[in-house]
Amino acid sequence: MPPSAPVPLSNSALVDRLPRLFDAFDTRFSETPAGTAFRIANTDFLCHSADAAYADTLARVLPVSDRVAALDGAAPVRILVDLSNSRLSPGWPRWSDPYFREREVEAALTLTPFRLHFHDQTDFWQVFDRDSHRGLQLMREVSGYPDWDPGSPLRNLIHWALTERGGGLIHAGSLGSRDPGPEGKAVLLAGTGGSGKSGTVLAGLMHGLTSLGDDYVAVTTGGGIRAHRAFGSLKQDPAGFARLGLAGRLGDGAALNWQGKHLFTFDDLGLPQQPDSLPVAALCLPHVAMASRTSFAPASAREAFLALAPSGVTQIPSARAETFRLCAVLSRDLPAYRVALGTDPAEIAAAFSAFLDGIAP
Repeated sequence: MPPSAPVPLSNSALVDRLPRLFDAFDTRFSETPAGTAFRIANTDFLCHSADAAYADTLARVLPVSDRVAALDGAAPVRILVDLSNSRLSPGWPRWSDPYFREREVEAALTLTPFRLHFHDQTDFWQVFDRDSHRGLQLMREVSGYPDWDPGSPLRNLIHWALTERGGGLIHAGSLGSRDPGPEGKAVLLAGTGGSGKSGTVLAGLMHGLTSLGDDYVAVTTGGGIRAHRAFGSLKQDPAGFARLGLAGRLGDGAALNWQGKHLFTFDDLGLPQQPDSLPVAALCLPHVAMASRTSFAPASAREAFLALAPSGVTQIPSARAETFRLCAVLSRDLPAYRVALGTDPAEIAAAFSAFLDGIAP
């Protein structure tokens, strides 16, 4: 059966027409065989994908959970990744206004159950129904996602689901204690591109520290601030890749991504199992100082917020208010430190290890 006629969407027609995209959700979900179950920040997800290769990508970088798999269709958050040539009814969304303006769409949906993202260059849609905890990711063809998606797949849908539970994803790296047991704790690493977040995470990992993520970390705030593993992907530019000696570990197994950076996973490095979550003790704002030794200096809550929030609300649309609130809580409730990074990965790791040992959880 060919797909039905497109569903025209516009700022004025969103509330009336978005529900139509979910009319055949349950049928298509049950018919789509490639399933991936995962658990992030105490929230269970089950994704069925019409693109089997995409299902493999999910299984490679998401924290797959057998516990969720046992729930099958009863998982609290269900996500369907579908293709335009499927039998999805009543049809494919089409933006009928001259331009898609993200902030105007977000404002139009503020009081509705829906969250929406549209990447017009690839005709890539993500829609989340907060009332039913169902998400749609619609791609024009197999592997029809934006270039940045494989490192953090389903990112928007995961964030939108977590905000309904008082948490969310933040654009930050993390380093945790060498022993992630009952006394373990973590710091979050925030800053703009090029500040050294990814290199710092890898330096720590290569010298015995743990991590909950390189680029995005899930955070919950009930009963204390806690970071949770979301994506198992890591990235590093060729210079850092060589400096850390990663070629010997990964060989050709770390392809260059759209940014010209090597993309690989925790598992590719052959590391011990990383923790699922840790309490957060501080926000760290690294910068590449080329210092003789890595040093820490107190930073203000304002500095921390400005390092953490802007990239998050830019990269994860349609939940700006929730993201700002989450970043405000982290910046207000956690001590913050500027970190002048040294040049030796082992020294950087040792400095963070000592810092973690000395700071209260």
